[in-house]
Amino acid sequence: MRKLVAISVVLGWMAMLPGRNAAWAVEVSGPVQLDQRVHLFIDDFLIERTDRVWRTLNRSRKAPENPIIKPDRPWEGYLVLQPGSVIYDPNQRQFQMWYNALATETDSDIDQFLCYAISQDGVHWEKPELGLVEFRGSKANNIVLRWCNWNHSVIRDPDDPDPDRLYKMVYWQTHDKDRCGIWSAFSPDGIRWTDSDRNPGVPCWASGDTFSVMKDPVSRQFWLYHKTSPGGPRKLSRLVSDDFIHWRDNDLVLEPDEHDSPGTEFYGLSAFPYGSQYLGLLWVFHTSLQTMDVQIVSSRDGITWDRSVHRRPFVTLGYQRNQYSGYSFDSGMAWPATAPVSRNGSLWFYYSGFDNLHNAPSAEHTGQLGLARIRQDAFCSFDATAEGYVLTRPLKFSGTNLDVNVQLLSGAKPGADAPWRGIFNDRPDQGGYLRVEVLDESGDAIPGYEAEKSNLAGMDDIFRKVSWEGKKDVKDLQGKPVRLKFVLSRAKLYSFRIN
Repeated sequence: MRKLVAISVVLGWMAMLPGRNAAWAVEVSGPVQLDQRVHLFIDDFLIERTDRVWRTLNRSRKAPENPIIKPDRPWEGYLVLQPGSVIYDPNQRQFQMWYNALATETDSDIDQFLCYAISQDGVHWEKPELGLVEFRGSKANNIVLRWCNWNHSVIRDPDDPDPDRLYKMVYWQTHDKDRCGIWSAFSPDGIRWTDSDRNPGVPCWASGDTFSVMKDPVSRQFWLYHKTSPGGPRKLSRLVSDDFIHWRDNDLVLEPDEHDSPGTEFYGLSAFPYGSQYLGLLWVFHTSLQTMDVQIVSSRDGITWDRSVHRRPFVTLGYQRNQYSGYSFDSGMAWPATAPVSRNGSLWFYYSGFDNLHNAPSAEHTGQLGLARIRQDAFCSFDATAEGYVLTRPLKFSGTNLDVNVQLLSGAKPGADAPWRGIFNDRPDQGGYLRVEVLDESGDAIPGYEAEKSNLAGMDDIFRKVSWEGKKDVKDLQGKPVRLKFVLSRAKLYSFRIN
């Protein structure tokens, strides 16, 4: 594991390096108190030592149905999620999507529309006739808002006591020159929107035209990550609000550094809470090529972002035009919507795809919408061929059951979706395994919790419960400082939880 910049932490993040977003290691004074949420291996916060394992970025897999939404209505010049939003409504049991339809050279009367679509399976989408906004003399369309220029971000907030504020949106409005900037709006259903009378919450001069919003489950504040470029390349800052109307604390959070390729800029950050931390889909703009792709970043506080999971694309660009096979719809640029949707043991990432470059005239853009997926928690993993281990720092917990999200190679030939080809030999006598040992403060195995006594029991398609011969759970260890040692071979270890 490579050497990292150290940041002192006492039972959490207490200090941060200013102005940097390089990877960090942590020095913990005393055991880390675990909550009962999922803990990923995407950074080194919980890791003390590893041996014969490596951390892998698991790239997303694109849906074969891509592009899942094309511009096929008269009011749709080209389509974009910047970042746009896709939400699964558990009450209506359907997916909801908000996307922009923008003008092309031949459709100049398209007035920067915000459109709405629904789906039962997240792949095949319906564009309902809403009867709200007139286009060419008719309201038979799925337009919910006019003059939403490029950028918008929607969240569903069931904690708000006002039912008319169940859905909240920020969007970029430049049509009203006296009130240009980031506007806030509210809706009871995601279709009928009412603008705040305090707009703009952020004037044009104080932000760029790319931003996303999330609600922090800890502070209950709203965080808005936006593009800025004061005197240099594009970078990212964060604004905070208690009411979704007034925004404050404009803090720089991400900027390119010496480890990035020359000409790298950061165009946007789609941030969201995940398990015990925050994750972000970083829009990386390569100015020399005029292309854009997506990297994964993580944070423990929403301000300092860790980039230790390889600075390689998480959502890759499609194939380029050539004399043999044409081109894909996302060969020039790809950038993500806000938070992924969790469905049936996997995470679904919706994104914008363009087959042209960033510096192409806006009227010539050919934006369409795509979908990519990964296994739940599988942003990255610790992988092993021969036996290796991952050892945590001292931990304390209050839960009873230790569950792991792990993928084992059983010895059978992997299927088309397995990421093992080129890494593992398909030998039937070498099945994968994971064993867990619990150590005391001195580093000795606690009797009854030795690795050779551990077993995995299948709970569902994702998590497996760890038990030991004579020990069905870790209830006896509650409140005690312990280390967990994950011993694995021919396996991918994604996450764990104690609940």
